[in-house]
Amino acid sequence: MTAWYQEDPMSALEAKEAATRLAFAPVAFQAALSLRDLGLLAALDAAGASGLDLTDVAVHSGVSVYGCGVLLDMGLSARVVSQRDGRFRLTRMGHFLLHDGMTRANMDFTAEVCWRPLAHLSPAIADGKPAGLQEFGRWPTIYEGLSQLPEPARRAWFAFDHYYSDRAFGELLPRVFAGKPRRIVDIGANTARFALRCCAHDPQVQLTLVDLPQQLAVALANVRAAGVEGRVAIHPADLLDADQPLPQDGEVYWMSQ
Repeated sequence: MTAWYQEDPMSALEAKEAATRLAFAPVAFQAALSLRDLGLLAALDAAGASGLDLTDVAVHSGVSVYGCGVLLDMGLSARVVSQRDGRFRLTRMGHFLLHDGMTRANMDFTAEVCWRPLAHLSPAIADGKPAGLQEFGRWPTIYEGLSQLPEPARRAWFAFDHYYSDRAFGELLPRVFAGKPRRIVDIGANTARFALRCCAHDPQVQLTLVDLPQQLAVALANVRAAGVEGRVAIHPADLLDADQPLPQDGEVYWMSQ
């Protein structure tokens, strides 16, 4: 465990500054998202070191001068942009907000999946129920509703999921196949992304996909599109129900989190 979790390293002044930043953090987040999505960060990025004045930002982004002024003022406070001699420039943080794949996946996930449900966090914790799900649908958990999530929440969820999993698969597949398994049980198969990587890695391997029926329907569609349906079986199950049995014929059991 890091020292940050074990100690309180801030002075009183630093703690008060951090608390104030936290109080306005949702506002800064939304302003940064608008700066990105409305094209202001891209305009400053294209301008490079020379920067742009307020009018030029408005011209290049298509946003009103007033709107640009509001967002850039927030961007200065959030350190997303800088200003010198009346010209705005992209900071390093602004660069990563615009170009970094991980930051984009995280930001979109927070904005499209978490933002509105988080308003229900206190009752969810107090009552032990996923109160925030009402923003998207009436399901017992988010997993029953993944295939029915409205856009852009659905796209943001899977972009977040795939960003991290795709980067892990390449490193982990040699370990999974070290013993030359003939059947792999994929627990929580999701969209069959891992299963398809396994099929590409070893042309003989068979897989059993375990997930909720709704998710297996999506997984099977992807399996069929890839032409490997003859190597894939399904096992519908609610993984939150400890009484539901898992397949017993696997040589390797994989659960990706």
